[in-house]
Amino acid sequence: MPLLFKYICTTKLIANGIQIANLSSASGTVFKAAASCHPAMVDPKDAENVTIPFALLPSKDEDKAAVEGWEKSIKTKKLVKWFPNHIHGWMAARANLENEDEKQGYTEGYQVLLEFFHENL
Repeated sequence: MPLLFKYICTTKLIANGIQIANLSSASGTVFKAAASCHPAMVDPKDAENVTIPFALLPSKDEDKAAVEGWEKSIKTKKLVKWFPNHIHGWMAARANLENEDEKQGYTEGYQVLLEFFHENL
């Protein structure tokens, strides 16, 4: 069967998305890069199994110590960019695009992802 896609990436914007993204980034994955935005329940131990480039975009509501531990534990190429003025969910259903500051963060978050995937695919 011929390949339909040259590159595959994954981005998680849902509750428990970080766990799904970490699992889909483990050894043997078909994905070439992964990202998780406003990740809930970050566990630094999960980073040890990541085998592909990974971007993490935490909001002000994420656990700072857990995210910092995850960042120290990951052994692959990574990007961790905090969005300290935005709430958990700002890139998904909780985005308030009527508010200029929130819209700017929303736009910046997706630009960061586009550049990350462009660089890593």
